[in-house]
Amino acid sequence: MNTLPLPKRASVVIIGGGVQGLSVAFNLVEQGQKDILVLDAGYWQGGASGRNGTLIRPGFASVAWTELFVLTVNEWRSWSRRLGENVMFTQRGYSVVSETEKSEAMLREGLKVQQSLGVNSWMLSRREIDDLLPAINKSRVRAVQHQPDGGVAPHHAVMKGLLAFCQRNGVDVRYRTAISGLERTGARISAVLVGDHRIEADCVVSCAGPNNPDIAAMAEVSLNGFGMRIEAMALEPTRPLIKPAIALIDSLAYFHQTSRGEVVGGTEVPERPRMSLKVDLPVMANMAKVYLEMFPQLGEVRILRHWAGQFHASTDYAPLMGEHPDLKDLWFSAGWSYGFAGAPAAGRLLAKAIAKGHIDHRMKPFALDRFETTGPIVEGGIVLA
Repeated sequence: MNTLPLPKRASVVIIGGGVQGLSVAFNLVEQGQKDILVLDAGYWQGGASGRNGTLIRPGFASVAWTELFVLTVNEWRSWSRRLGENVMFTQRGYSVVSETEKSEAMLREGLKVQQSLGVNSWMLSRREIDDLLPAINKSRVRAVQHQPDGGVAPHHAVMKGLLAFCQRNGVDVRYRTAISGLERTGARISAVLVGDHRIEADCVVSCAGPNNPDIAAMAEVSLNGFGMRIEAMALEPTRPLIKPAIALIDSLAYFHQTSRGEVVGGTEVPERPRMSLKVDLPVMANMAKVYLEMFPQLGEVRILRHWAGQFHASTDYAPLMGEHPDLKDLWFSAGWSYGFAGAPAAGRLLAKAIAKGHIDHRMKPFALDRFETTGPIVEGGIVLA
């Protein structure tokens, strides 16, 4: 990592060196931007970018979410080539499983949205369910929507590829470097403070995950949303049981089986303590219950690892992307509940907006002030409590 003194100015300062921040930096480089500085208070992969489910899909239930995630899947396809590093994105497919009449209706309505936007998806027949999900407890399955273009990308390979590209292309990336303040000049952001050191900036982009509200407060502006904690665990390797990535929309669970045979995923338990990195036994017990009910063959498999992560969610669980309406040159990529999966699209759209001044139509619905203007985004296809 860079041990030189911090610069006195940068064209763009990105706060947060996770997948979101590095994606913005990578895309800014592709737009021809120079003098990019990335500051992160923690260690590399210490935040949500090292603590996530790694699942990626193009289709949801709303136009806004689906258009954004069609873009992100297209970006994932090209990342290994553009980065010059293998991010190990595998399109093994993504199946969303319904256990109730209500969620089945949502999946069928969402399918109409997806197909109108060109997403390759369909409702599986019972024979297709038997073929694609042979180990699942069929008595619990009401319907399955399948998206063959979805898949997974391991976060360690993704982060390694992004960091390597940034370092090769002159992006100054600093971990263990917490900002202490933001400086305003009139109605725009003008500098970032690290201790007593002042860094003049033409533009500041906050990609700070659960700390995004703190960054907004430093700039004396407000940011919609609240903190959430998610938990996940990995089971010991077993024979192949699960082909695609899976979301159980009613059980609030999502998981996949790695090439090593580990089943990795998480679940949501409503009303648990929200902000902590400490794992919670009730969550572990709930996930074990889901595995046992939906994949009985996993009943004898032991838990290898169990971990927690945290993020900042908007009140409609959709991302907050764009320039802050009350402070020029302060941009956010915040409010993400699917932040790892959506990072390629976020990086591309934000970089284009910052470098070229063009706000893409796929970013407009996610404006920071939508709750006061166009209203919240209604999306039934997310797996969150």
